[in-house]
Amino acid sequence: MKKRLTRTIILMIVTFLTSTMFCNYVFANLTEGVPSSLEAPSIKKIELKTNEDGIPYFEAQVKIPQSVLDIDREQPAGGSVFWEYSVKLDNGSWEDFGGGGYLSVITESEEAKVAGSDDTFIINFNPIDEGGLEEINIENHIYTYKIRVYYDYYEGWPNVEPIYSPISNEMSIGSGSFYKGASSWATAELDKAQQYGLITERIKDDMAAKITREEFAEIAVKLYEIYTGNTATVGDSSFTDTTNPEILKAANLGLVTGVGNNKYEPNSLVTREQMATILLRALKVINPTADFSTTNPTKFADDDKVESWAKDGVYYCSKTKIVTGIGNNLFDPKGSATREMAVIVCTRAYEFYK
Repeated sequence: MKKRLTRTIILMIVTFLTSTMFCNYVFANLTEGVPSSLEAPSIKKIELKTNEDGIPYFEAQVKIPQSVLDIDREQPAGGSVFWEYSVKLDNGSWEDFGGGGYLSVITESEEAKVAGSDDTFIINFNPIDEGGLEEINIENHIYTYKIRVYYDYYEGWPNVEPIYSPISNEMSIGSGSFYKGASSWATAELDKAQQYGLITERIKDDMAAKITREEFAEIAVKLYEIYTGNTATVGDSSFTDTTNPEILKAANLGLVTGVGNNKYEPNSLVTREQMATILLRALKVINPTADFSTTNPTKFADDDKVESWAKDGVYYCSKTKIVTGIGNNLFDPKGSATREMAVIVCTRAYEFYK
């Protein structure tokens, strides 16, 4: 028994050393200029379009990191950057990555360039065939897409594995059936929010309900990730009453804080002044060079009810019409917000600076 155990341990050590030596060999022998990693692309928006024959397709705007564009232009070791995607229908499973092709086919096309941007391009997706493209009813389904890029080259050593980027954010498009219980006045902006990916799983089945601190933190993180194309990290943040990684990411970004005694109170409702404050923090993180001044604002009639720490957020969001008053020159700072309103103000913030 001891001999068998010793033999197993030795085999494990040899296997580990061999694999480590191989990995070190691979990266040590990368041809000069070939990247060991690639930055992830990000999907900025998806819209439903139809071609000249009336057949529906999805038009996505995808941000490609400058470092990836540089690699594709320089083509070290004679390689190329490729892109591929995965799609999920409704609440089903993700398909394997595939499709796509040479990234240069898109980036070198004038028609694919988004006006006013040097790093954002149009990529089209065809919806899943249900027996005939003309028979597809987009409104009956939710389509969710994610993409990645990879570098492939063959100079110097055969059968090299492609170098993949991390996977992009996910973005969904479809009918209002993706969310439920919304007020009629909210659907137009919620449809846009859905396209941007700002409606989370936790809230989508009852949009008119009051929103909690946990739920709003999750949306705020989505806003950051979709706008910047970066993936938020948990960092060193922690609370004694929640382990939700999205809350910890929001805290690590400086978007939210605890309520004292190292607690977050995830199930407490978000007040309107808290919502405005979190939004201002988020905007400062995603667009730090913008002008966030609120000098000499026209005060609300209930300004005396706005906490001192919330005044900048309240008046900046009011000035930009991201979070407006409730009428009669009132802001109602201590009033609670609904899920649909929380999503809508995040959508306005995204559109204000995108």
